[in-house]
Amino acid sequence: MNTHNIETKWQNGQYDYFSQKWDEKWQRHFSDRDGLKNKIVNLEYEKFYDVNNAFEKLDKALQICEFLYQLKEAKPPQDTEKIIITTLVSCAEAVYRINKPDESISENLVKGFFKPVKQQLNYKIREHVGNMPYKRVFEPVEVLYLVRNDYIHNGNFTGVFFRNSQSENHVYNLGSFYYSEKYAKTKLIQASSECKLTYDDFFENIFRGIYKKYRRVL
Repeated sequence: MNTHNIETKWQNGQYDYFSQKWDEKWQRHFSDRDGLKNKIVNLEYEKFYDVNNAFEKLDKALQICEFLYQLKEAKPPQDTEKIIITTLVSCAEAVYRINKPDESISENLVKGFFKPVKQQLNYKIREHVGNMPYKRVFEPVEVLYLVRNDYIHNGNFTGVFFRNSQSENHVYNLGSFYYSEKYAKTKLIQASSECKLTYDDFFENIFRGIYKKYRRVL
């Protein structure tokens, strides 16, 4: 078997594996599941590779988050919600970067990924301005990005972010994070956030972002 045939066989195996993974795991998260799947598996390999790469990154992030959530529910419970947010927001950045290789600013990549679901996040994640020393207004995606940065750069992982799924829909959960303000470079500033997304709600917004991203470009 020559090199070309080996490569073709390997590529066909990638299509088959994606189709299997879609049927087993991904299809339940997408409303137009058959239409989107058919578009993906009929792409030329170079374009298919990028989409498959995005789903592989998402798959690994979800496996990590499932493990972290089990720790959260363990006895004694562990503080893992900010690490979950960090994992998924970093995954969103990596997925969006696949088609934006020239964009070097992480915050722009995160905002680009969440742009299709920005409306759904409004009023569900918001800053709590009561203790803000500077007149800053953070949009929902900025809150997510700053929570991620607080863990990555400062190691702050304690605190609860998501609303408990057993609580009423209108209830906001109060959390906090630290960020650097350019007018106060020598210290971190504590800010508060309010969130009425549950853990599952946040996952669904990740999938909705993936769906809307690829529905537009395929």
